[in-house]
Amino acid sequence: MSLKYTPRALFLLLFLLSFFLQAHNTLAGEKITVKEILSNPNKYDGQEVTIPGKATKIKPRTSKKGNDYTTFTLNDESGKGMNIFTRGHPLITEGQKVTVTGIYQKVKRVGRHTVHNEVKAWNINR
Repeated sequence: MSLKYTPRALFLLLFLLSFFLQAHNTLAGEKITVKEILSNPNKYDGQEVTIPGKATKIKPRTSKKGNDYTTFTLNDESGKGMNIFTRGHPLITEGQKVTVTGIYQKVKRVGRHTVHNEVKAWNINR
């Protein structure tokens, strides 16, 4: 069985794909501040963000299942702070300037706990 696409269907498919890739890259490629996110949280909810700032309140932990994770606050130059969650124990120190990339969540529920304004980070650059 072979699939045949009309030129019009292919054009529409390519157009939609390029539109979604452009929209993703607009947020993901640009560095934004904590203040910007907190000023318009609905715009960034569920989106990939890249945020520079200083790491504070660093808490390396291990879950009941034995999984390492770390939480910390990322403060931008305005003094605003964002909760950061990442797997493992990154080599960062109190007050160190870092750039965090991950998915921003306006509200996150974990069991009985609710966390507001958190980035689940997969990349932390020192």
